[in-house]
Amino acid sequence: MSQALAVNSKPIALELHQLLRDIDPVRWRDGIEIRLRDRIATIASAVARILGSSSHVDALEPAPLIERLQQLDHLLRDRVPEADLSTAEAPSAWANYRKQLGQAYESLSASLKAWSIQLPSLRPTNHTRSLVHVLTGIICLFLLEVVLSPRMRAIVPVVFATPFWGLEIWRRFSDRANDVLMWIFKKIAHPHEAHHVNSSTWYGTALAILGLTCPLVCCSIAVVVLGFADPAAAYVGRRYGKTKLVNGRSLEGSLTFAAVGTLVAFATIVIFHAQLGWSAALIIAASAAAPAAAAELFSRRVDDNMSVPLAAAAGGWIALQLLGLAG
Repeated sequence: MSQALAVNSKPIALELHQLLRDIDPVRWRDGIEIRLRDRIATIASAVARILGSSSHVDALEPAPLIERLQQLDHLLRDRVPEADLSTAEAPSAWANYRKQLGQAYESLSASLKAWSIQLPSLRPTNHTRSLVHVLTGIICLFLLEVVLSPRMRAIVPVVFATPFWGLEIWRRFSDRANDVLMWIFKKIAHPHEAHHVNSSTWYGTALAILGLTCPLVCCSIAVVVLGFADPAAAYVGRRYGKTKLVNGRSLEGSLTFAAVGTLVAFATIVIFHAQLGWSAALIIAASAAAPAAAAELFSRRVDDNMSVPLAAAAGGWIALQLLGLAG
């Protein structure tokens, strides 16, 4: 019965994921509330049908999945923002509601994972996180091109990544540690990172791999492509994305990623590696941005903060080889 319950819960979870995307602040439109309430009522009815089956519910000791569905049922029925809120109040109330629903979704996703059911992660608009993304890319570029020696470019990322993996191991054994770390990084953390390895750890790992294996120009374009193209694609995809592709991504977001990635990689090469020439810089930049955009599009099990810089560096390295500019 538990397997059947998990399978029946998956469509509900996917509907909830799409609902959460549409409540995102950058997608908010006047008049959207009526449609949202109708969709919430539809999802609530589906949850009620599952919970109404007595064969699935143990009143004395409910299974974790049942508990998650009960929590979701409460949010869908009892915590929906009031219908008479003013135009100024509504966006804030719905943003707070979205946060609660997001936590419920991630808890449900974690429960379904035990039955090998994978759900897309939530990536709500977070302007603070986007700013940190950009600043991190700029800082890493400055360190790579101006501060660190070739030897230090290999050592520093490894030193940076090691304590992050230590923290990951620690919080897997301590719920308290996990709660504290999520509270510290609450301004920039995505909800799913409470249950998964966080993006900073994956990014540090990618930097360590790049520093140990790639030439300087490839490392530099990798960090700027991730730093600038990823948040740009996220904003455009959430705000204007209509043509759906895979993993919750859109054609508009992916095209933005490729365009912004090419521009920032090109600028980086022209500024710091002018000896390569403008035409070569454009080829290398586009060769880095295209696979990085594909990695961002198809990354699901591997965090894109790792796959994107590695794909960008690999694309740039291949272009260098084909142009005869390596070494």
